[in-house]
Amino acid sequence: MKGIYKKALAIILAAMLLLSMSTVFASAASVPTISIDGKPISIAASYGTPYVDSANRTQVPIRVVAEALGATVTWDQSTVTAVIDKTIKIKLGDNTISTAYGTISMDTTSIASNGRIYVPVRFLCEALGYDVNATTTNGVTADIITKVELTISAAASLKNVLTEMQSLYLAEKPNTKLSFNFGASGTLQTQIEQGATADVFFSAASSNMSALKTKGLLIDSTIKNLLGNDVVLIVPKDSTLAISSFADVANSSVKSIGLGEPTSVPAGKYAQDVFTYYKIWDQVKAKAVFGTPVTQILTWVETGNVDCGVVYSTDAAASSKVKVIATAIDASHTPIIYPAAVVKASVHSAAASDFVNFLSSAEAKALFVKYGFRNL
Repeated sequence: MKGIYKKALAIILAAMLLLSMSTVFASAASVPTISIDGKPISIAASYGTPYVDSANRTQVPIRVVAEALGATVTWDQSTVTAVIDKTIKIKLGDNTISTAYGTISMDTTSIASNGRIYVPVRFLCEALGYDVNATTTNGVTADIITKVELTISAAASLKNVLTEMQSLYLAEKPNTKLSFNFGASGTLQTQIEQGATADVFFSAASSNMSALKTKGLLIDSTIKNLLGNDVVLIVPKDSTLAISSFADVANSSVKSIGLGEPTSVPAGKYAQDVFTYYKIWDQVKAKAVFGTPVTQILTWVETGNVDCGVVYSTDAAASSKVKVIATAIDASHTPIIYPAAVVKASVHSAAASDFVNFLSSAEAKALFVKYGFRNL
């Protein structure tokens, strides 16, 4: 009889062992893999273990993922808040992440587990400016994408400042590549409407941005009005032309004037507003040479191909070959506003949003001022 009991006990113990092993394997299989650009990161047990919650969100310990991405994390015990790179704040129990550029709303709250703060990986990475690709082929994998190429379609008048700003942004996001497509805002708008590759649109006029918004081609929540500018009348540096105001352009001494094409170049539309304000648009139009983009007008004036031209004050400030005759008063034209937004067709919307957000950072604002823009 004792032999029978021993045999039964052995069978039970073996069954329990098999069950415990299967439980361990199941738990191991259920732990999601977190990778960066396709390379899984190693997470020490002391840092916490990622898991998939009941709503299929991949929850990750903030510190391990942020530090793997090169960020610095500190803990403020007085406010029970994790602070990433001094600007991103995640308070325990809150459903928001505060950043330098705004607030990110989560569909859950941050929680504490084994002394670690957890949030869904997609929200953490959005705050850091990275996209996440999730797959479930061989278990759950959340791949954080840092190596991206963003195409920035920007007004020609932004070329100088954005070219310099590129190095500032890449210092923060070294794995990102920025490709710029500079041109007339109206032309860039048309390109986006026709499906051209663009992650960010940075226009020299609100009208172009509004047109794309109306057609549902932008992520509306990312639209930011960033900059202001001035419209100026310029002549070649050595010009002896006897004019001192916009109204003087109607004089017979002016044979030609370079203007942006009003239908596609915002600077040209502003110029039309100004001359209409002074009731001389018909006379000016008769002697106008239209070009696109606005930087082409600057070149024409520099080379003396036209007697004078209308450009932005930032364009004139960038050239030693022209001089400013007059600056248009605000009442003479529609407000000059440079908005930026993420294009809905972007495949890297989080990274594109991060770039748009960067445009309103303290570093970016200082650079815009250096180039003569006004921050709004």
